[in-house]
Amino acid sequence: MVVKRRSLNTLKPKLILLAKDRKALNYEVLRRFAEATGAVECFWRISDRSFSGCVAEVWFNELQIAGEFAGVCSDRTGVNCKLRVTSEGPAKFYVTVPCL
Repeated sequence: MVVKRRSLNTLKPKLILLAKDRKALNYEVLRRFAEATGAVECFWRISDRSFSGCVAEVWFNELQIAGEFAGVCSDRTGVNCKLRVTSEGPAKFYVTVPCL
């Protein structure tokens, strides 16, 4: 799957989604998507803060690819997927996505 690049000037304002509109993604589907977009590593962990109880951590070497991945996943789940920078781990950037 190819992630299309979007210009910040063309983004439409999003409506605030209600809690009932949140959807956790299946981990295997998420892992395959991550591999197709060039992720370095993908694994899941239990999370007390996620509405689904689990999150996938997807690691990337490039900020732009990580940002596009987070945007696509946020659109699909209905929540903001966190993009973080770290000096430890398998890569420099990682995205957390609610999963099942």
